[in-house]
Amino acid sequence: MAACTSQDLNILDDDPSEFTLVERRIRALTTILAKMSYGRDSSSDRQQVPPLLRHFVNLLTPTDVFSPEVKKAIATTGAITHDGVSEKFQTLIVVQNLYPRSSLTKSKLEEITKSQKSFQEIVNGNDDVPLNQHISEIWTALASFERSGDNELALARFIIKRCRQKLFTRIFLYQKTFRVHVAQKLADWIPAANEIPETRWLDAPEWFFWLPPAKIETVHLWARLLSRIILELESYATKAQKMESEGDTLGFKSAMNTVSDRCTALFCYLTWGASVIKTLLTKKTLAWNFNGSRPGGAGGQDVRDEDLYDPDESDDLDPEPGESSGDRVLRHLKGIIAWNTALASLSTPIYSKIIRSELSLSLLEIPHASSDIANLDDTCEAYFNSFSSKASFVSKDLAKSILKPHLPQTFSGVVHAETTLMGLLTYFSPPSSRVAFEMPLRDDHVAALEKLLEPATTENIIAVGRKCCWCCNGLRFLLLRANNTRFKFPGSNGAIYPWSPPRVGVNVEVLQKLEDALFKELCHLETDFAFVPPLPVVSSDNLEGPESILLDDTDAEFARLEDIRNAEKTMGI
Repeated sequence: MAACTSQDLNILDDDPSEFTLVERRIRALTTILAKMSYGRDSSSDRQQVPPLLRHFVNLLTPTDVFSPEVKKAIATTGAITHDGVSEKFQTLIVVQNLYPRSSLTKSKLEEITKSQKSFQEIVNGNDDVPLNQHISEIWTALASFERSGDNELALARFIIKRCRQKLFTRIFLYQKTFRVHVAQKLADWIPAANEIPETRWLDAPEWFFWLPPAKIETVHLWARLLSRIILELESYATKAQKMESEGDTLGFKSAMNTVSDRCTALFCYLTWGASVIKTLLTKKTLAWNFNGSRPGGAGGQDVRDEDLYDPDESDDLDPEPGESSGDRVLRHLKGIIAWNTALASLSTPIYSKIIRSELSLSLLEIPHASSDIANLDDTCEAYFNSFSSKASFVSKDLAKSILKPHLPQTFSGVVHAETTLMGLLTYFSPPSSRVAFEMPLRDDHVAALEKLLEPATTENIIAVGRKCCWCCNGLRFLLLRANNTRFKFPGSNGAIYPWSPPRVGVNVEVLQKLEDALFKELCHLETDFAFVPPLPVVSSDNLEGPESILLDDTDAEFARLEDIRNAEKTMGI
């Protein structure tokens, strides 16, 4: 669809042909780097996102979004507005279709309204519902929740069952991220003599009696108790998956109830005021007890496993600077109880009051990106034009031989949901000029979005249920430099995925800078790993043939690589 031309909205339709060229090259570069399993250091800055949005978005990922036909990613922004009498929570939820098989071909904007069902009808109702119905029912359940032991149990079980696929992914994520069995390490741990404290009396919390009693004293008791909770959680999650696949409805429901109850036990243990788990995992010898071998691709990262429900979850658990393996296990456990944490926070009086008042929730669904991508010749030509002085150590033929296995003929990535939100917030933020390239939004959507996003543009908060990738984080900083627009994000996992830029709100100059940064990453990759293709089998009569590479030439290539590496370190690149 061509860009909206309404004079009232002052839309600037920039040169779409120039955008398309940059878009296709960014798609090619990110695909190459992703297939090479390249990434930067992980970071965390979750406190930038206020609890209301941070916890709300964690509840918005139901099981249906993991099906091959509708797999989606979710990001949201919003703000609390005041009219002098009451306050109103106004938010926009952006959903990005991840699979090309999605039937959605045009953008779809709809207002979410409260469900007419009662609290009991919702928590005892159907588990697998469309996303818009899920959001409506989550809102209604939170707004109609009356605190009691039975209601707390019912609401927790309802949420856990709705979000079970993401929960299952997180429960078993240690298999990929740690390469050791966390629960077994906890059970086998023997504390050092100086780690056994003098007698310290603690008030036993109520939840302690939910679990089978342990007979081991001192800090070993607490480690064994945590191990027991995790093992039972794994066991019942496995049972629930089996029951669901076999169509055993009653068995599945029973197993899921136990999974939810064990999540609640883990939540209580983790948030216990005595801080026992944090002490165990970060201040005892356990802190460095979870290091397992992690073979993978270039840079030590795993080659991504397409069998995972949500592949980027493992990237979120990559070590952060200065973090011990115990710190990572603590983050891992907090991810498992994210839904319990959200419910506990959103049911407090301060947030319950907001949720029970007037809310404005809108859902914007964006179709999958096109499959267009720059070809190998165009990518290499742009690479040498941008980095001719640095990349001269390899010929174009050599560069092509390195990149060819990692560049498919079609693009499989998307415009990330948080990227779409950055573009929209930039587009509607005064006084920036409104840039759009064949805008994929209907004219009436543009007008509605302007009204929806106007309050959010003052804070530019974007909440997602995971860390953002390298490209989203990079675009965030480039927009800060270009427009002085500061976006608040939950941190970055440093990973690069096949990625496409937004068509709204970001001009070509900013995207070209992102493209240059990707070229630099590609240059670093070739430099750091000294990629040289295997020497061909040659005979004595073909040493000088056009396809041969002499050993002296190879040594010279490595020497030039070392010179470039040293020069880049000196230049601070």
